[in-house]
Amino acid sequence: MKPEQQLDRFLSTLFRYVEKAVLLLVGGLALLAIGQLVMGVVGNGQVKLEDVLLIFIFLEIMAMANVYFIRHSVPFTYPMFIAVTALSRLIVLQGKNVAMENLLFEGGAILLVSVAILVIRFSQRYHCDEPERDESANTEHAAPRPPCG
Repeated sequence: MKPEQQLDRFLSTLFRYVEKAVLLLVGGLALLAIGQLVMGVVGNGQVKLEDVLLIFIFLEIMAMANVYFIRHSVPFTYPMFIAVTALSRLIVLQGKNVAMENLLFEGGAILLVSVAILVIRFSQRYHCDEPERDESANTEHAAPRPPCG
């Protein structure tokens, strides 16, 4: 094997392990953040909607890291779900003393991202290439795909 090929192979392996280590770190930090939130809720003696939404954001981050470990790719919609949850949390945190225009812009952003998720999901369903395997989907009752060409 040529030295250049050996270097490419070494770097590819190195990056693969660094990537897995960083994903473990992200998942671990998200788990730690959830623990800190739970301890804060216990310390305050009350559960707030913003805490629950933040826990959902951390759970979605952990799910995204898990999906990457399983599939070696992340569906583009996962970060979009995180964005919708983060925008919802922003609206909750602002309270009632926010300008009406800001609320409309933030609601519009949620609508825009939600429509984008639907478009992406719809286009993936009718894409001509072989779809990614989704273990949670029931393939027995899946809609037939249109012919490509």
